Amino acid sequence: MLSEQYRFKFFIEDVENNLSGANEKTAIVTSILLFERKEVFSGIVRVRLNEFGIFPVAEDISAFSEQLSIRRALAAEIRKYIKPQKRFL
Repeated sequence: MLSEQYRFKFFIEDVENNLSGANEKTAIVTSILLFERKEVFSGIVRVRLNEFGIFPVAEDISAFSEQLSIRRALAAEIRKYIKPQKRFL
């Protein structure tokens, strides 16, 4: 399990409308992983949004870190971050 000493910070940089789906958008999210208040990893994670849910792009998640537990935590935390903002994007 991921330690409580790890924290994520997110910031939505941009939102793009996709041409493939009428109600599908892609959010560009800057993601930062902090360990004991020091930056460990940072990068951009694209997140697809549609009426069915919130889907982080798997390639971006896997490029963020080698550790499987951090990847899983990142995917869960980014969904929790986007969910309350989804209707405003």
